Amino acid sequence: MTFNELLLEAIKCDDELLAYSIYWLIKNNVVKGTDFANNINWNLVNHEDVKQMRERNELNLQIIKVYTVPLGNKQHMIIFAQSEESAKGHVYTEVGRIPTKIFDISNKMDMSFWFPEQQKNKSLRQVKDETLIFPATVMIFEKG
Repeated sequence: MTFNELLLEAIKCDDELLAYSIYWLIKNNVVKGTDFANNINWNLVNHEDVKQMRERNELNLQIIKVYTVPLGNKQHMIIFAQSEESAKGHVYTEVGRIPTKIFDISNKMDMSFWFPEQQKNKSLRQVKDETLIFPATVMIFEKG
């Protein structure tokens, strides 16, 4: 896999830190995009520069995160949104109240759930890729 391919994969998987680190390596001529990306020395990356590039959003990334909100009675809502504030606003629109607790579970993007209407398991990532408008309710489920 080349650095260009790895960069595209990082963007596709919403791995913002990896995407910007690879972008920094290419932009600063430490590697070429066409070089193979094996045995990467991450110590070469200037992490302060990467932090500033992320803050400026140089790659114009629109990272969609996954949030869960307890609704009460063991029910939880899963939401796709760009920010916690956007997710809270979505909950307010959907259920008429601002949530007191909200959890970023973006690290669970590959978790699968059964979708009875489609008669199959799908990962949150698959559902996100099929979603056109954000924020969006993924599902309401009963926990434990």
